[in-house]
Amino acid sequence: MIDALGACPGAPDPGGRPAGAHGRRHPLEPWLGSAVLPTALILGDGVVDRMFSRTDGMFGLWFPGIGKAVMLADPGLVRDVFRAPGGVIDSAQANRVQEPVIGPQGLGRLDGQGHRRLREIMAPAIRHRVSARLRAATEELAQRVADRCPAGTPFALRPRLHAALMDAILAVTLSVDPARGHAWREPLRELFRRADSYEITVRYALRHAGGMALWPSYRRAKEACDRLIYDEISRRRREGEGDDLLGVLMRARDEHGARLTDRVLRDQVMSMIAGARTTTATGLAWAFERVVRHPGALRRLSAESDEGTSDVYATAVAYEALRVRPPVAFFGRVVRLPFELGGRVLEPGTTIIVHLRSLHHDPGLYPDPAAFRPERWLGRRPGGYGWMPFGGGSHTCLGDRLAVMQMKAFLRVFTRSLELSPAEPADEQIRWKAVSNTPGSDCRVIARPR
Repeated sequence: MIDALGACPGAPDPGGRPAGAHGRRHPLEPWLGSAVLPTALILGDGVVDRMFSRTDGMFGLWFPGIGKAVMLADPGLVRDVFRAPGGVIDSAQANRVQEPVIGPQGLGRLDGQGHRRLREIMAPAIRHRVSARLRAATEELAQRVADRCPAGTPFALRPRLHAALMDAILAVTLSVDPARGHAWREPLRELFRRADSYEITVRYALRHAGGMALWPSYRRAKEACDRLIYDEISRRRREGEGDDLLGVLMRARDEHGARLTDRVLRDQVMSMIAGARTTTATGLAWAFERVVRHPGALRRLSAESDEGTSDVYATAVAYEALRVRPPVAFFGRVVRLPFELGGRVLEPGTTIIVHLRSLHHDPGLYPDPAAFRPERWLGRRPGGYGWMPFGGGSHTCLGDRLAVMQMKAFLRVFTRSLELSPAEPADEQIRWKAVSNTPGSDCRVIARPR
């Protein structure tokens, strides 16, 4: 079993470093820390790891548009942040970097009573859809994608997964069938092409100087997506809400009996689409990128898929891929009141950034942490503060179960239908795009029918 902190039995307590160890800082640390992420874009995450090793899992930095920040990779410190008293840590403000896509009223951008109320409405609707019927539909979708893969020639798998899972989330959220899907795909593709770019990071940091407002191509792409969603809401106001996620939200009422505004509905739809695209599709691409380079794991997964009576190993592959290559690069919190963390007192307004790949590679939790070993998860489930691909606490992604289910379905269908191998033997590099980690070559594989 995994204990409450996420540690394996017998592993050292991740929070057990000497008190005050994090308080010893080099006077140049904020300047060095600020240089780490730009340098990591060029040289890779090893730069981040070395900085963490020199600062005991936490270092200070400064971001344009954000200001003072600390970056964490120590599970004990992450635990302390999540256990902070109410009112001390803001769980939503750091998610404002998602605002250009999901909007200011998206679930991830809300906190307090508004967040709790909306989450209570959405959680049953989303979790209810992780059903046998949806699993069967996902497997049918995966089979269509597998059947269309070119035989015997290298190709990039990630774009195909993104397109398929975009169709899947449009069906779950809006009941958009394939016949109507073409009207949605291109506007969404254009918006997310900009959301994935380094340009959006710079423009968002300069938003108060007009960085976002003076970006016509982004504005046109966003307006095209908004028109589709608002037109769908308007149609349903006239003809009936439907029984998908949008329908559930349209029927909901607040404590005063008022229904959700069109703006709030729009932001929830975009939140679901963005989450499925970033976490599920990219996480699945990493799962394939990892498993094709580990023949033993691939054989075991294929054998389980052929047998068809269990998905235990497919589950372990999904968990391990999300650990070793988390698709989301960071998540954050903002300090509301003076907060002591690791021997430092953080001032109000300080942003706390959790670097997920480094957190997931803590050797105190995971022996040989860089190794891809799905066996780590046989007979156990992730928990605590050392495995957080879906965030944590009150802002844990509502689609976590849906994402894992879809990953397992694609892994089973592909390994049952195809012989997979990597297009190149070397690991694909981690490419940081906005707030996500993607395979550097888009998961290039070779597939042959079995």
